[in-house]
Amino acid sequence: MWRPIKLFSLLFVFALAFSAQISREFDVKVELTGRLQEEKPKLQPPKSLSQVPVRELNLSAQLLEAPRSMEFAQVKAVEKGGGVSCGEPKDALAYRLGVDYYLKGQYGPAKEELGKVALMPNSPFKPMAEYVLGIIAYSTGEKNRALDLFGSSCKLSHIYQKPACEAYYALHFALKDSLPENQDPLWRAVKALKEGREAKPNCEGAVFSQYCQYISHFAEGREFPLYRDSTLLRSSILLYFRGDLQRSREIFLSYSGPGRAYQDVALYYLALIEYRQGRREQALRHASILETLNRPLAEELYSLLSETDPYLSRLLYRMTKETRFLERAGIVAYNGGDFPLALHSFLEAGNVRYAVYSALRMGDYRRVVELLKDKKDKDREDYLWLLEALYWTGEDMSGVLSEVARLFPDLHKEYTGWQLFRKGDWTGVLGFFDDPYYRGIALYNLKRYGEVISLLRGRTDQRANLLKARSALMLGDANLARSFLSQNSPEELYMLGLSYFVEGDYPRAVSFFERIPESSPLRAKALLRAGDSYYNSGNRAKAKELYYQLLRGFPEAEEAKRATLALLDFAGKELSDEELEKLLQSYMAREPNPSPEIVYQQASLQAKKGRKKEAERLLLGLLDTPLRFKAILKLAELEEETPKKMVFLYKVYREADLQEDRKKAREELIRIYTSVKDTKSLADLLAEGDAQDKVRALGLYMGLGDRTSALALSKELVKSGHRSPELERYLLDLYRQTGESSLAEYLLKSPDKSLRGEALYLQGMDWIRKGDKKRAIESLVEVSLYHRGEPYYNRAVLEGAKILLEMGARRDASCMLERFDLNRASQEEVNLHSRLRQGLPRCEVK
Repeated sequence: MWRPIKLFSLLFVFALAFSAQISREFDVKVELTGRLQEEKPKLQPPKSLSQVPVRELNLSAQLLEAPRSMEFAQVKAVEKGGGVSCGEPKDALAYRLGVDYYLKGQYGPAKEELGKVALMPNSPFKPMAEYVLGIIAYSTGEKNRALDLFGSSCKLSHIYQKPACEAYYALHFALKDSLPENQDPLWRAVKALKEGREAKPNCEGAVFSQYCQYISHFAEGREFPLYRDSTLLRSSILLYFRGDLQRSREIFLSYSGPGRAYQDVALYYLALIEYRQGRREQALRHASILETLNRPLAEELYSLLSETDPYLSRLLYRMTKETRFLERAGIVAYNGGDFPLALHSFLEAGNVRYAVYSALRMGDYRRVVELLKDKKDKDREDYLWLLEALYWTGEDMSGVLSEVARLFPDLHKEYTGWQLFRKGDWTGVLGFFDDPYYRGIALYNLKRYGEVISLLRGRTDQRANLLKARSALMLGDANLARSFLSQNSPEELYMLGLSYFVEGDYPRAVSFFERIPESSPLRAKALLRAGDSYYNSGNRAKAKELYYQLLRGFPEAEEAKRATLALLDFAGKELSDEELEKLLQSYMAREPNPSPEIVYQQASLQAKKGRKKEAERLLLGLLDTPLRFKAILKLAELEEETPKKMVFLYKVYREADLQEDRKKAREELIRIYTSVKDTKSLADLLAEGDAQDKVRALGLYMGLGDRTSALALSKELVKSGHRSPELERYLLDLYRQTGESSLAEYLLKSPDKSLRGEALYLQGMDWIRKGDKKRAIESLVEVSLYHRGEPYYNRAVLEGAKILLEMGARRDASCMLERFDLNRASQEEVNLHSRLRQGLPRCEVK
């Protein structure tokens, strides 16, 4: 019997070709009528969201110190010029006398005489007098006046101009923490370093020679004894940015203690080093200390540490109430694929647009509708996502379409078209779609195949080419169909094979069918059609080989039934069970050694008919074949005794090669263990499954009191990063029972504030038991600050106060007890609170 050929069977062939075709964007189904149904491409939100990057700060400028002492030029005495008869100019006389007085240390008369010169605007001695007056003013503590005098002296050329300028720059730096623009080889470099730019000074001719040595050492990152703190920390910063974290850490650590110079700078870099080396808790401890010293710098540090950690960003929001940290948490979670956390964070931050993006990435279109339907002042993008969500939820779009008809006519037109497209109103679609491809789909379904080809003429993308090729085949022109096809995709290869198959050119048809890869959804259909081609060309042996290959690779596929029929020399229509049974019996009667695939088909049919004994006989004969695990699964299905059934299923679960077989066996074992209430076996089986199954197993272990298994499984779940409310509750109970520290670290990252607080409280109690009062008080204080109103709150306050009293911190204990919540306290807690407060000083925050 010949396999279907020529155009009389073309619609049947198309059904085989495309009824199960699946691509990333479309679910395509070609029905027997030749109708082509494609789904709307889903619009996708951004794959990632951008955020302003936070860069590590170079705090070298904060370390640069002004001169600790002024370095002045030697003022020279002035020789008396001319005789008495000739006279001496007043300014020269006053300058000479003033310098003489200055050199003798008589600053009063010196200021009087030099002051006269300073009031003579045209005197050549004025700038020199101003320089000496500046020295006197500085020496007598009048630094601002000295700054003005040095600045004025610096403006004019004279023998002390450079010393005056240098004194002006130095004093300006000391008083105002900045430097004016200048071209001095030393002070230009100082200005650059203070502004965060790298520069090296030239000390040749410098008046501030000692200070210039300091600046040279600072620029190069070398220690200078007179400015040891400044230069040592500068060298540590340079080591940090060169990647020498160990050496820089040692230096920063020595400056991180209370009262040390530049403690805030040291803490900033220590936190970065600890974070980069994976010691996150230590990094946050440094950051919290920095917050008490330099809050702006601490916030910069928090921003940097939280750049890739959404939970830390959320913690920062709770500390600062700045929504930018919530938005950052959302962005980091979004870009990391944790869309539920992103959605939660964006909603808290009030960022509806990004919340919509998160819901879309979750596929939660109903949530998108909830977010946008009642939003005021919707813009075009809001309406776009609302219409998209309404489309995919199947809800009525008419109200929103009416709103956008006037505001955004293009959206109204597009989504009205998609609504008609989904309903199959192909004539209506033509009035709304401009896209040639989707107009072509409508024309195809209206059987206007020639118009499809005309409409898509000139378009060469794969979708358009496939649609034109289908249309050409429906018109009976296989040559024209091939002219539209390349050999770049499984769909095109299959279509090319079909075009030759319907023409009866079976060798060429096979050459395309056999090139379709194993991973393609069209592989089973291609094997079937290749087998048909060999059969029609007379090569029955090769045809059988391909039919068998299909049965082995795709035993459950619809094509497997057709391959069985082909092997029995029958084809052309669907078969009932009765027809199939007759064909199988006939085949097996003729074939002394039927293939395992055929025997399995026969056994399945016998089982379906209720002929258990015959089915079991056939299945037992398959235990030494490649289908032995499918046979065992079927035997388990037929077995009535639960213990035997479980043995069969467990063997498949443990030994089967195919994941599908193992999955079926496991699901059935779970059902049986549940029904017979074998909780331990059920837990052990679930523990080998995915994260959700492991969580279920954890709950079962805890219900059984099997702490050892529960603890081992909890550590595995924590390490995997899985998180769910159910898991967190189990872990909290387990931590309460075992005190396992890794569970506490995991629970402290929970998005559930109440649970996180309870974990903190339990951790504090654990530290108490271990004798670590310092860590215990840290945990309990945090509970008292951020978890008021929780059941464990007052207990944390009381335990914290008791520790503080043991440590001798009576005033701190008094402050801790002031946080006690009398409204929620039990009588026992009230009594303890009263006893602890007796004799304590008042809480006074300095």
